[in-house]
Amino acid sequence: MIGAYWAMIIRGIFCVILYGVQATLGGNAVRCMLEAIWPSFAHWHLNSLPASADISAPDLLCFALFWLASFPMLFVPMSSLRWVFAVKIAIMPFFYVALFTWALTAGHGVGPLFSIPTKITSGWSVGYVFCSTILATIGGNATFAVNMADITRYAKNPRSAAIAQAFALPICITMTIMAATAQVVYGEVLWNPLTIILLWNNRTAKFFAGFLFAFATIATNVTGNSIPFAHDIMGIFPRYMNVRRGQVLCAILGFAMNPWVIQARASRFFNFVGGYSIFLGPLVGIILCDYFFIRKSKPYNMLHLYRAEGLYWYWKGCNLRALSAWLTGVIPLLPGLIHNINPNIKMGRGIVEFFTMGWLEGLIIAAITYYLLCLAFPFSIVVNDGSDVVIEAKDEESVSQIPATGKPVDIVGSKEI
Repeated sequence: MIGAYWAMIIRGIFCVILYGVQATLGGNAVRCMLEAIWPSFAHWHLNSLPASADISAPDLLCFALFWLASFPMLFVPMSSLRWVFAVKIAIMPFFYVALFTWALTAGHGVGPLFSIPTKITSGWSVGYVFCSTILATIGGNATFAVNMADITRYAKNPRSAAIAQAFALPICITMTIMAATAQVVYGEVLWNPLTIILLWNNRTAKFFAGFLFAFATIATNVTGNSIPFAHDIMGIFPRYMNVRRGQVLCAILGFAMNPWVIQARASRFFNFVGGYSIFLGPLVGIILCDYFFIRKSKPYNMLHLYRAEGLYWYWKGCNLRALSAWLTGVIPLLPGLIHNINPNIKMGRGIVEFFTMGWLEGLIIAAITYYLLCLAFPFSIVVNDGSDVVIEAKDEESVSQIPATGKPVDIVGSKEI
């Protein structure tokens, strides 16, 4: 269990950062609403802040308003937020269909959108840029791959969560079409859909689009970022933190980190999420490998998950196999991360290309390493859960029983590290 602290810290940091970035996007949505009501707001103290601030006075005010509007939602229990998601599920699909329809109409059909010539000035191939962009998008959502259990545990069954996520896939397509539409209609690629909405002349459409984006962002931010962070910080400091305190701390840190600096430019944003995702990809790989390939989808014993000297105590509370696999997945990507942070530090092209695909490569390397380490150093696996827990050695040479309330016995044939 002690080894889990490192994973909690990694995930918690990214949750705070994404909370701030999502709040910045929510601030953009608030600006859409305010400009729809008062068009003069677009010029309100526009140049009162220096360019180095990476944010204008209207955007800063809108960010603060969105942050304040989100704050009361932190005190609503997760079980009481069902109505929020019920409304979101009922409304948002139609909204995204409307955005998709607008994109096709404004772009004069599919033809002009997909006939835009490829313009790559960096010397990379089209295939490489395409794959790296897809992986950068995945990296931006990497935190949800490890945060998912905080939300899906409220689902009736695993299939319910899978079906709900399948409906979210068209959203990615919609955002891509909107970026292409912006290039056709406005002459430049605008990756942020709210920036495109700000250019609309229809004030009614601008207001409701901003309102729906703000509503969806609040729901996503509270459940997808603040609650997972609260669980992590509560696990690290159980004596001082609870879920509410953790959520409030996440919101405060998300404001204090000046998230608009990350979100100011698309290149900076994707560089950041691509850089941080190299720490999350190996975590996902280890989780997937452990559950599907090592434990063969067998259930974990809930009692022993939270007990010192239990089944999952491993070596002094740390699973050295998982830690070694995580380091193996991260270390090869660090030179590329250094170049990503400071381009003046020159690295070979191969290192840069390897880093660009870092989330997927880290996941694969860590998963394979963890699997091989588990073969070399097998450990006990839960077969069934009950008053007595039957466990078996990884090499399946012996089977023993231990009480659910007791300490695991030594397993013949297993090599515990």
